[in-house]
Amino acid sequence: MLLRLGIIVPYRDRQEHLDVFAKYMCDFFRTDDLNCRITPRILLVEQVAGLPFNRGAIKNIGFKYLSPEVDFVCFHDIDLLPISADYRRSTHPSMIISDGLDFTPEFIKQLFGGVVVMEKDHFERANGFSNNYWGWGFEDVDLRERLLRINVQTDHRQGLFRKLPHVDEGSLPGGAPTEDHIKNKALYVSQWFRKVDAGFVRQRDISDSWKNDGLNKVAFTEVAARRSFHSIGQERFIFDRVAVAPFRRT
Repeated sequence: MLLRLGIIVPYRDRQEHLDVFAKYMCDFFRTDDLNCRITPRILLVEQVAGLPFNRGAIKNIGFKYLSPEVDFVCFHDIDLLPISADYRRSTHPSMIISDGLDFTPEFIKQLFGGVVVMEKDHFERANGFSNNYWGWGFEDVDLRERLLRINVQTDHRQGLFRKLPHVDEGSLPGGAPTEDHIKNKALYVSQWFRKVDAGFVRQRDISDSWKNDGLNKVAFTEVAARRSFHSIGQERFIFDRVAVAPFRRT
């Protein structure tokens, strides 16, 4: 029995990446022996212009579209192409990229993004991603904290990917963090950690505010209806695209 994997790809203004990603992913799942028992359904969720990019909200929206059609899900950056990767179902939510990022192996183990596979039930119980991270960063590690609060441990798998070149959206040309990066980091730290002499430690007792910010509260308008990329031409491979505008709560 083939398992249906829903791959949710947040997207904005990366046409050169999309041109490569669509064909590459089709070829990968068609020829890769390890993932041959998977039927991939990829949904590109495009955020239209007007507000800063909100990856968390966009991925929540993608989950709402795809969840009824698939057995488990994967959240996937469009600039990461699998060379040797394991997209199979996992007991624990798993980041499946270990090689190909511009970080040390030790630092990668602290992350929970890029390409992540998980059960639908885990995502729903964690209330998905926060919708409050506008601009670059921290919605992915925020999800890890939510999973820990429902007693679901995260994992890392070995996986080699090729990273497509692009401008670092979390840094200014000189290397300093952007205003959005600073703001999102402060939000993440204040939600889940407390300051101690040696740095920061996880708070044991936190408010339940995360239960009212996430999958259950994401609001958006569909700007362009979901449609298929018919040009791919693979019966086993479904690649759709939808354009949305998330609402910003004040």
